[in-house]
Amino acid sequence: MNRQKNNEHRTLCARCGGQCCRTRPGIEAPERFLAQPDPAAALAALLIQNEWGLETHYGVPYTPGVTAPDPDRIIKYPRPLTIGEQDSENTDPSRSDDCIYLTPTGCSLTFEARPRMCRELVPDSCFECESPWGRREAALAWLLHQDMVLAASAALPAGEGSCP
Repeated sequence: MNRQKNNEHRTLCARCGGQCCRTRPGIEAPERFLAQPDPAAALAALLIQNEWGLETHYGVPYTPGVTAPDPDRIIKYPRPLTIGEQDSENTDPSRSDDCIYLTPTGCSLTFEARPRMCRELVPDSCFECESPWGRREAALAWLLHQDMVLAASAALPAGEGSCP
């Protein structure tokens, strides 16, 4: 797993109110699961808790000379659910909502337990925080591990584990 130094800046995050946590929660990298004896079982165990789900990314991000564009390819990757997604009766995919781990004092997860995208978020005093590991990088990282995602999904009860 990516062992990044804790770059959390609670003072800035408190002033900002966690805007990054109020749209879509960050995505986890495959390394978290690949480090386990049974990666698919580790992913399934996380998904079955109804705190994480699989988001769908449409198309393979294009990298000239490395990857070919493939707009029909679907890539799934895990991230924490939002409050609305966790409520099975509220399945409006166009609605942005708070990450389930966002509290009035910040993230309830330890820095090490957060998704890679959240750990790599670089705080900015103008509240224009950025992450060098975003949705594009996540899609490319998960592209080669869709077999793990499919195996984890197959182990879930019907209808569980997907983000709306």
